[in-house]
This record gives sequence, C-alpha cells and structure tokens, in this order.
Amino acid sequence: MLSLIALSLVTPQIALDAGVALTMNDRHVIHNARILISAAGNIENIGRQSGVAIPEGYQHLSFPGSFVWPGGVDLHSHTQTGGWGDINDMVHPDNPELRTLDTIRANNQLHKVGRAGGVTMVNAIPGSGTNISGAGTLVQLVNSSHVEDVVYKYPGSVKVAQGYNPERGDDLGASRMGMWWMLRWYLDRADAIAQADSLAKHPDMASIAGIFQKKHPFLVHTAGARDTYGTVRMFQLEAGVPVVVSHGSFNGFAVGKELAEVNARLNIGPRNFDFNVARNAQIRGLVEAYESAGNTDISIQTDASVIPQEEYVYQATLAERLGCSTWTALESINVRPASQIQINDRLGCLAVGLRADLVVSSGQPLDPRAAVEIVMISGEVVYDISDGQMY
Repeated sequence: MLSLIALSLVTPQIALDAGVALTMNDRHVIHNARILISAAGNIENIGRQSGVAIPEGYQHLSFPGSFVWPGGVDLHSHTQTGGWGDINDMVHPDNPELRTLDTIRANNQLHKVGRAGGVTMVNAIPGSGTNISGAGTLVQLVNSSHVEDVVYKYPGSVKVAQGYNPERGDDLGASRMGMWWMLRWYLDRADAIAQADSLAKHPDMASIAGIFQKKHPFLVHTAGARDTYGTVRMFQLEAGVPVVVSHGSFNGFAVGKELAEVNARLNIGPRNFDFNVARNAQIRGLVEAYESAGNTDISIQTDASVIPQEEYVYQATLAERLGCSTWTALESINVRPASQIQINDRLGCLAVGLRADLVVSSGQPLDPRAAVEIVMISGEVVYDISDGQMY
C-alpha cells in the first residue's frame, strides 16, 4: 500500500507537443515541436515530433496550435509580501544586512495571477527608499504555501538605488556626493572581506561580499543619463563586479552608445517610453532606444506592483510596439534576465539538461490576444487554464 502511495507522488514523465517552440537558444525555432521532460523536471530531449519518439509510460500533452516558450523571469518585483507592505526600511541610508527572505508570503495572490501571465521566477527585492536596501531573493512561483519550496536562490541579488528615490534615506544619503561616497566605502569593505573569504565573520556585509565572489549581482535602481552611466562606472568598471542597471528611464538612453561599448546589462521598465518636449514632443520607446545605440543585453521588468505582475510579458509587447526588434523583445522575457541574474545554467531557454520552466500560450507570446494555457515549473504544471482562467 505504501509503495502505491509513493508511486502516485512521483512527478510524471511528460511528452509535450506544441505547434511552435521558441527555444530562445540562439533564436532557434522548432515547428511541430516535442519536448520530453524527466521525472526530475528537466528537459531530456527537444526537437521535431517526427524525430523524437514518445517513450513508453510518458504522459502526452498536445497543443498543436500553440506556442511553447521559456517562463518569464522578472528581475524587479516587490510582490513577495502579497501587497505593498514591508519593502522599505529607511532608518539608515545603507542597509546591506537587511533581506527580503523574511518577508515572503509563499503562493500569495499576486504570484498566483503572475503565474497565469507566464511568469515562473521573480527577483523579490526591497524598495528604493535607501541607497542600499538589502538582499533580494529569487522566488519560483510554484504552487506551494511553504517558503522553503518557493525560494530558488538566496541571495539572488543586492538592491541598490541611485538618484532621487534614496534621498528619502536622509542623512549622508540625502545627496549624490554622500551616496556615492558611502557606496564606494561599502564596496571597498566588501572586496576585502571577499578576498579574505571571511563572509561568516561579517554577516552584515556577506551579501555584498558574495558579489565580489561572483555569486550574484547588484541590481541597481537608476535613471537619467548621469546616474545610469555612473552606476556602470562605479560597479562594473571601477569595482569589477556584476551589476544590472534597472529602470534606465528618464533620458538614460542618452548614454546608450557608451553603455553598449562596455556591454552593460540593462533591465528596462516599468516605464516603457520617454516623452520630452525638448525632443520635439517625441515619444521614444526605451528598449528601442537602447537597442538602436548598440545594446544587446536587455531585459524587461514590471517593478510589480507598479505594473501588475501578470502583465510582465505585456511589457515586452509594448517594447516591440514602440520600435524594438521582435527577437530583442522575446529575449527580454526569459533568456536575457536569466543570464543577467546568473541562473542561465539552469533555466531561461528550452535546451536539454535545463529545467522545464515553460509556458504554453495560444499564440506568439508578444501577441496580447494570446492566452496562457499551461505553465510548468521544473516539469510540474502550476497553472492550467482548464481549471479556470485567471488572466
């Protein structure tokens, strides 16, 4: 009897058929696609149905008129608490010892609806009320109410804010001169701790020191040409650490060419365009502006709940509508953010050996008329439109 119960709890092996697979692996497209998924939740094989046989015992799921693509990875999200609460602590202008890990409400309603929009992973980060607001957590949107099940990686990043928002932290953080001096002071300390490999002795600095050991990146709220390039100069060029420039709005693209020269990682949103009367009242799509300047490493984000978590993919739709190329928009959803946050060795594209984090939609993902039909995380179906459409 116990063996039968144990057998029923085993994740089934799945053969998933779809009309088109957007693998996001070197922009490879497979028509009449078939994906074999192991009981461990990894992709065993992917190819055309005519060339991939379904092994005995596999559950067969068929979506002949649909698209399958890697799940969305939103690098800038505040939905971990289920609302707007507990994302800013502004007692001090720099708080590297704080973390979002303790604020996570697993499988909250915002994450459930986000799942229905094709999001499988979020970088749950603190707000931008201070210069350094703490460590973020990569949260996988699995259907579980246990925090241990939803945490994919901690730390996932460290949140830094530049420009106007962190002036709310006051004190020395009320000016750019003060903020940049403090950031460099923390970077110097973290570098020394990382080189001595003494993170355990400095828990207040461990999240930053881990960045110097290339375990995860900084994610920096920044906007405007001065601060956007200043972020890249300070973190990437001076300190030599991985950094993701998040937002990049309010004329940040004016330094787009200079950012492209150093292969900056750009995470654009929630604002998708700039409007400026000084440019003849021109509306300029931000992703298009950065792409036109030569940038290729671009992801989109929601800053959820500024933009609802479930509208993550729609951010890429708008980016394409405002002028960026279709492939840049598609890559901004999954493969680019997975690479930027340093988890592309496990997910972000449909390839043998990677996790089966995928979405099946009734049309091309950038088409706002297309509905998400099923969502899988590590081979497990976590959303099925047949159980009731949520978005």
